[in-house]
Amino acid sequence: MKRAIIFAISLLLLLPLFAEEAKVAKTEPGTVIETGIASWYTSDKSESLTANGDIFNSDSLSAAHKSLKFGTVVRVTNLDNGKSVDVRVNDRGPFVDGRIIDLTPEAAKQIDMVKSGIAKVSLTLIFEPEVPESKYNRAGDTGWYQIQVGSYSSVLTAYSQYDRLLNAGLRPFAEITETNTVRLTVRWIPAYQLNKTVLALSALGFEEKDILKKSEANPYK
Repeated sequence: MKRAIIFAISLLLLLPLFAEEAKVAKTEPGTVIETGIASWYTSDKSESLTANGDIFNSDSLSAAHKSLKFGTVVRVTNLDNGKSVDVRVNDRGPFVDGRIIDLTPEAAKQIDMVKSGIAKVSLTLIFEPEVPESKYNRAGDTGWYQIQVGSYSSVLTAYSQYDRLLNAGLRPFAEITETNTVRLTVRWIPAYQLNKTVLALSALGFEEKDILKKSEANPYK
């Protein structure tokens, strides 16, 4: 009991060091967020559903992306011919290494890549909704993540790690648990920056197998 009281007092003394407000950086519209290979896809089944619950429509200007928030609109520019099309993300994919987006046949037609099947493209952010446009309420559908990087019995060790994360440009958050340890998380990670954040943590010595990814509440809601 005495040890727990001393631990709590130590944490309170260091609380100002943990209290710096986390600032959530939003990507501005007009920013190129990704460059890579686009493909196009369709469905043989009538009224098949996309990952957010929409009915797949081959004539719509929509797309599948691995992580962008449902309802996000991106401008897909074919870098071979300069043609562009604005599409709304409502599905997940493509599930082929090296590809960054799957377009509907109509969207692919507008940038003249139906015949080739694939094309090198850039993705420019046009619009990102505050709340994902999904008919489901699944983990990750919030479009935001937090990553638990560790729990520490020593407040000084916890602060040292907190400081490293903060200096690396991440958004760390500290909380005391029921077992009197300090849990460190990196919070408010937009889905499209999840992989980049994991790589940054790896560079700091936090191995991916040791960290826990969870969905996060929308900080703008």
